[in-house]
Amino acid sequence: MSREIMKRLSDASLVALCLKGDEWPRAMLSSCLIPDGWMGFVQRSDRGRRFVPAGEDPQPESADMLLLVRNRAITVPLELAETAAADKHVVSAHGELLVRWQPRENDLAALRQSLMNEPTLDLERLTRVVAEAGTLRALRSFARSHPAEALAREDQREAFAAALNEALKRFLFESGLVLERVAKLTFASATLAERERLEREAAQRVRRIAAREQVEQAAAAATMRRLDDLSGVLTRLQDAARADADLRWHELLPTLSPPERMRLLENLWRITPNRRVARHIVAVAGRECLWLDPEHPAEIAHRLTLDERLGALRSAVWDEVGSVLLIGAASGLWSLDADGREEPQPYAAIVDQPPRTGFNAAAQVGDTLFGTHSELGCWMWDVRDPAAATPLLQPAQGVPRTVRAVTAVGDGRVAFAADACVHIHDPVDDTTDVLSPAPSTIESLAVLGDRLYAGTSDGHLLRADLTPTGAW
Repeated sequence: MSREIMKRLSDASLVALCLKGDEWPRAMLSSCLIPDGWMGFVQRSDRGRRFVPAGEDPQPESADMLLLVRNRAITVPLELAETAAADKHVVSAHGELLVRWQPRENDLAALRQSLMNEPTLDLERLTRVVAEAGTLRALRSFARSHPAEALAREDQREAFAAALNEALKRFLFESGLVLERVAKLTFASATLAERERLEREAAQRVRRIAAREQVEQAAAAATMRRLDDLSGVLTRLQDAARADADLRWHELLPTLSPPERMRLLENLWRITPNRRVARHIVAVAGRECLWLDPEHPAEIAHRLTLDERLGALRSAVWDEVGSVLLIGAASGLWSLDADGREEPQPYAAIVDQPPRTGFNAAAQVGDTLFGTHSELGCWMWDVRDPAAATPLLQPAQGVPRTVRAVTAVGDGRVAFAADACVHIHDPVDDTTDVLSPAPSTIESLAVLGDRLYAGTSDGHLLRADLTPTGAW
């Protein structure tokens, strides 16, 4: 076979090729065979025809026509832009069809008659012809007859293949083409995904409200128990006082037992103690997040393994205002619910290469997450758009060396430490003030009222006013 024809048949995008009989190479001492992967169809000048399989010489006469067609399944891509599903959600589709021409004279003659008005048929033209023959119309009709959730969640290949065979029945007959199967078919719906996200958020809020109500009910029940307990102690004191009206307070106390005196003093300080009771102790190691029972810290109450996309875990912070558990990882933050039972949400920083350390502190201010990382600096994310990551401060040539703490100021601003300086950022007007440097590297921050407290690497606790000129 001549090099020119061999080169043309080696083109992966070529589906069929039409030649005049005298274009087929001939040799006196050898045959020119149809290569593997192809089959031939000879249309003689006297209207006779014959099929030629791969590995045989078609031997066409000069006045004959030779059609070469791929003898294997051909992948035809399928794309559908946005269209409305049965439930009015907008969906788009991506798929692949497997089609072929059978090694039969009638089918190849139909191909020659219908699609070979040009010498070549490539994949691009075949894709366009198949789409225009009714494939896109059938796919659009199929999408409109099914709800978006069924399209996105279920395997619709067989159902669509049946509908497509019916829709293309005339075209398939006239072109000799056979639809083997729908190899791939996926639907996506941005509006459905948004609705499901809103439903998850609403369900999460309902669970948080229910949990808060349980805590409040428990607190009310504890208060009533304390009042009942205090009532009994006071009744004892009243009975003792009636016996002798001249007794003083310190003389009445010996009438109570030591445990009763302790309960009395405790309840006199405050009916409801000003203290918090931990539900869990949360620790991280490797890629695991562990929930420990405070009463039995040696026992692991719950274990969650996070995937590898953000790297190893470094820190855990409970944000009470946002009611979220923020887990610092090597290249981002994870946002979890208190019990770690819901799907974790990743917030990734934009990094060129995996960092050695991880995010050591995090805070949520309104709809914005903030995290500090000594290698990557201070980053912020929109809670509603995890992909919207913005660096507030990025180290350059190792400066600053330490970025270790971040906390909400209380008026919508956020404070984070870089070496010995505290940066106070206002997300509303995108401005940052820097306080005067502390005597040494700042490791931790806390805000109380209009004052900022900082713990330093040399063991000092410092205080400053929340103003750029505030002195430590």
